[in-house]
Amino acid sequence: MSKYEPLREHLARMDDVVWAAKLDEVESIIGSNLPRSAREHRTWWANSGGSLVHQNSWLDAGWRVERTDLNRDVIVFRRLRIGGTSIANQSQRSSRADRNPQKAAEKRLGREMVSLRQPATVTLRAEWTTLGDVQKTPCSHSTIPAEAGVLRFAAMDGDDVKTVMVATHSVQQLYRALRMEMKGMEVGAESRSGHLLIKKSGFDPDKPIECDVVKPGNAWLLTDGRGRKANLDDKTECHLVAQLLYVQELQSGRKSKLLQL
Repeated sequence: MSKYEPLREHLARMDDVVWAAKLDEVESIIGSNLPRSAREHRTWWANSGGSLVHQNSWLDAGWRVERTDLNRDVIVFRRLRIGGTSIANQSQRSSRADRNPQKAAEKRLGREMVSLRQPATVTLRAEWTTLGDVQKTPCSHSTIPAEAGVLRFAAMDGDDVKTVMVATHSVQQLYRALRMEMKGMEVGAESRSGHLLIKKSGFDPDKPIECDVVKPGNAWLLTDGRGRKANLDDKTECHLVAQLLYVQELQSGRKSKLLQL
């Protein structure tokens, strides 16, 4: 059996039309290293077939190599026909018949783990809404949402700006608590979060504190180029957005803290 038979079987089982495969992923599938020529020469990935068993592995499965990007170690395969050749289909049927459920589960998990172990990039796109100076902007202002969000407070620390990130289930409630603390007003438990914010942040309540907010609908989480709106009503996801914004502050060279109140 050719060493590239697992690649043919993998392609024959796929439901996708296009597969952008990393060379390391191909090696995981065939269970051995590719030859040096596969990493250095595009011609190795041609669609000539004939006596070239490695090329026949994808041609027999009904696929062809559409594009090679050896600088990034990526090969793009495209399906030529649905279901592959009769050889591929027979192999798939016999493989299913011969496998017991335990081995089937092991192989399926092994295939899934190949993609799960690929490097992942999680990024955030967020738009800030300005609330302004906490001393001057009243709690009833129309820009202050009642729902969940991520607040950024900023104040001068010597010649630098220091920021604090806080994820909260109610922006208006936390903002109100901070205003009461800065004005020296105490209204039971309602003002406790404002007291904690001043204490943990190190802000001087007598000096200006600017405030911005990321409101629901203004944050998107992107994983490997695919994105969706962040659900700030979900406590875990709201904290994730706050953490990513905090990292961005640090990368910008600002002093910053991430607080949980």
